[in-house]
Amino acid sequence: MLNNVCVLTIKVSNMKESLAFYTEVLDFKISKEYGPNIVSLQHESIPIVLEKESQESEKNSVLIAIQSNDIHKDFHRFKEKRVPILSEEPKPCPPGLYFVIEDPSGNQIEILQFIN
Repeated sequence: MLNNVCVLTIKVSNMKESLAFYTEVLDFKISKEYGPNIVSLQHESIPIVLEKESQESEKNSVLIAIQSNDIHKDFHRFKEKRVPILSEEPKPCPPGLYFVIEDPSGNQIEILQFIN
């Protein structure tokens, strides 16, 4: 059956900058480095892998959602760290509230708090 996500790969343009973002801003830890171009991040259910692009291409279309327990606190924390935020404030969605940020490579990441 092909209904179980097993790895999420995020293409990045600058590994050093992206690692700093994912570890220092989003609090992920490095699980394993497979060389200078592929790094796995610790995550309980779905492995997340950052992979350096071999050439310049369009922005990645992968969108991951990261759960927040306090969306307003996280929103302000990202603003203080000057992370690009694509909205003026968290917005309602069917399961709760969300906003979207961008990593250094322009990949969009949804921050989601379940309320309903």
